[in-house]
Amino acid sequence: MARGWGRNEEDLGAEKELAREARRAPGVGSRQDAQRRIEAHGIELSLARIEDQLAKTSNAARRRALEIARRELRDRLAALSGPAPGREP
Repeated sequence: MARGWGRNEEDLGAEKELAREARRAPGVGSRQDAQRRIEAHGIELSLARIEDQLAKTSNAARRRALEIARRELRDRLAALSGPAPGREP
């Protein structure tokens, strides 16, 4: 796997922490809500990493790949931020 494209320990640690917080606060939201928050946080971390890499790279092909990845992650984040399945908007 190419460096920078996998999930790093920081991402995994953040997901575990969010999962712990979700378990500690019963009644605050459903399990699906907690999972959506965890996934959204992971996407936000990935977006921050991509932004950092875009600021550092000058290779045109690499920039295009990063911009495509950023667009896809923003779309996924927007889809997660929408109304939860089965709920009214």
